[in-house]
Amino acid sequence: MSRLRPRSLGVLAAASATALVLLSAVPASAAGSTGWLRLAHLSPDTKQVDVTLTSLSGQTVVEKLSKVGYGDVSPYITLPTGTYAIAMVPAGAPASTTPVVKAAVSVVNGKAETVAAMNFNKDIETHVYSDDLASATSNSVRVRVLEASANHRTVSVKSGSTTIDSGLGFSKVSGYATVPAGNVPITVSAGSTTATRSFSFPSGSVHTLFVLDTAQGGLTVSTVLDSASAALVPQGSVNTGGGALVGGDAALVPVAALLAAVAAAGAAGTGLLLVRRPRRTGAARA
Repeated sequence: MSRLRPRSLGVLAAASATALVLLSAVPASAAGSTGWLRLAHLSPDTKQVDVTLTSLSGQTVVEKLSKVGYGDVSPYITLPTGTYAIAMVPAGAPASTTPVVKAAVSVVNGKAETVAAMNFNKDIETHVYSDDLASATSNSVRVRVLEASANHRTVSVKSGSTTIDSGLGFSKVSGYATVPAGNVPITVSAGSTTATRSFSFPSGSVHTLFVLDTAQGGLTVSTVLDSASAALVPQGSVNTGGGALVGGDAALVPVAALLAAVAAAGAAGTGLLLVRRPRRTGAARA
């Protein structure tokens, strides 16, 4: 497999209106033994990172993403089934730099998944979420919520007067709810903190709503189109609406090296491993 050139999520976002990749409309027999991953940077005080996705079979770099900032979500990446290493380093850093995050994730045949790095930098962690791209019925939309706010650990989310989830905990994802298509106000709240944004949801589409932090410590909600009514998966990144990073000068916390490949993960389903080096008392952070 050839080495791919780095891509900027800003460029991908500009092309998102027209660049669509066929996914679940392709029969499994025609698609072969493949799955799909997309990567999300949801750590509010972690600076921009460069992301490398490497196949553990042959140690081949299959994807690179450049200058990935808080709130960015990559396009779906089509991959052969197997185990892959994900490494995030500070943007522009030399290849020898200790990664902010190293993780292993299994790609499962016919499955689409979102891999997210979240929480404050000192406690950064990774999670894998299974994505259901089945289209909604006519004149309706399927939406779910991913609670990624590091400042507000429990939120409630409504679509108009419909409660999508109440008391959703940090790093948790709600089930899919069906709401009317069209212009829909989404309200997210945590105690006395509330934010509302309106989105235009096309009929039959499927969306993930990301609950994020603003630079001022408030809440915002952003949406990513998972699939359209014709089972198309868009390219592009989430627009956080939150401005600069929270605590943007915070140092990156290095993690320990990636453990050996998780051979059983492919058979058992998606598995992901995160390892972080313990901090020494009184030691300066890298």
